[in-house]
Amino acid sequence: MRWQPRRFKSAAIVLGIGLLWLIAAWPTNWGVAVLGTVPGVVLIATGAGQLLWAGDRQLCYHMALAGPVSSVLALVLGYWLGLWAGIGLTLGGAVAFVVAGWALRIQHPVPPDVSPPTTQLKLLAKMASDAALLGFFINCARVPRGAAVDVDIAELNAIGELAAERDWQAFPERLHGPVAPFESPRIERMRTFGVNYEWLTSPSRYTPDPALPGIARWHGHENNRTMAARILRHGEGRGRPWLLCVHGYRMGVAGLDFQLFDVGRLYKHLGLNLVMPILPLHGVRRATPLTGGLFLDGPLADLLHAQAQSLIDLRSCIAWIREIDPEARIGVLGYSLGGYHAALLAAHEPDLACVIAGIPMTDIPATLWQHLPTAHAHYLDARGLSAAAVGERLAPVSPLVAEPRVPHDRRYIFAATADQLIAPEQPVALWRHWGKPALQWYDGSHLSVRHEVDVGPFIDRALAESGMHA
Repeated sequence: MRWQPRRFKSAAIVLGIGLLWLIAAWPTNWGVAVLGTVPGVVLIATGAGQLLWAGDRQLCYHMALAGPVSSVLALVLGYWLGLWAGIGLTLGGAVAFVVAGWALRIQHPVPPDVSPPTTQLKLLAKMASDAALLGFFINCARVPRGAAVDVDIAELNAIGELAAERDWQAFPERLHGPVAPFESPRIERMRTFGVNYEWLTSPSRYTPDPALPGIARWHGHENNRTMAARILRHGEGRGRPWLLCVHGYRMGVAGLDFQLFDVGRLYKHLGLNLVMPILPLHGVRRATPLTGGLFLDGPLADLLHAQAQSLIDLRSCIAWIREIDPEARIGVLGYSLGGYHAALLAAHEPDLACVIAGIPMTDIPATLWQHLPTAHAHYLDARGLSAAAVGERLAPVSPLVAEPRVPHDRRYIFAATADQLIAPEQPVALWRHWGKPALQWYDGSHLSVRHEVDVGPFIDRALAESGMHA
């Protein structure tokens, strides 16, 4: 962090854009006035807040989200707003977006041994993109309060007592149960967005300890009981490397996953077989209209179920590959939440050819508390639900607690210096826990990972060094 300003003077520009919305919209008609008031009020609030009380990240998230919304709305309402007001508000939304990125940049914390991100306009836009996504996530998320907090406290205490009694830390198999390939998997041929693949479904093998709290609630997510994965393989021949591709939070849908993992390069150019599992509560397994809902924003005890089921499902994928192709080398590539599970696999699957954790979330409670509204975080802390306290209960499924078993030279990490979703301290913590293996930083944000020039060559090098090239 360069400094913490008492006032962020550039926010006055955003405040002015918000006032312009009210000035331009209200003399027209009631419909335009009401629509124009929404971005106007948000921009006034976030601009004034950063101008007078700089430092609240929530203001930056909503400023970044309101910027592009303002531009699009100005184009839609341009006929009623008038030519010059419409142009000014369209450009003003873009300016607000960049100002949000600049505010985040000057307040962005970076560990001492990591080079700080640049101040290029392109990078500010990348940081604002992260922030806008966070603004959307936060407004869609469940935040526990009232009776829900009482339930969270009781269930987390029960998990702590059970973990001590079962000694899950020393004997993780007591929590996760036996690993086996899918039972009678159903495989269909499908084509989506021009990509031909096999669609595998099978009942999930997750069988939690019956004494765990929240089991009935978790099993109530009917779609989640079925494991699903997309498979791209080169015929039935054996011995070709397989790459397990683990998607991020709010993903698990074909268009997003195919683009993120660049199937054209990994499958066609490098010749790898790919398995793309759908994490619990994502994609076709979702329990809410939006993919990933309740995975990180459900009852806090369900965080244990989410990570434990993800692990057993991913290990079932690996067991299935070994059953059909015993000679194959198997690697893992995960992004964001997928990086968390890739890192967790490194502690349970010692024979993996490589584990590549990309922009990895490694401390889920710390991430959640980082993005909570400030007052609500203080409220939960006062109730005993601090990030550290919740993290203690989730230790049996934490990649920062479990000792890695994949050899040191098969561990790889890449991360973003300007990541707004996951603090740079998290990949640094994994790097240290893993004994400081190969680590690649890029001057970008969380969402820009797919287009960063340093990432592709790093992944290619990791695959080549691990014998994963076909």
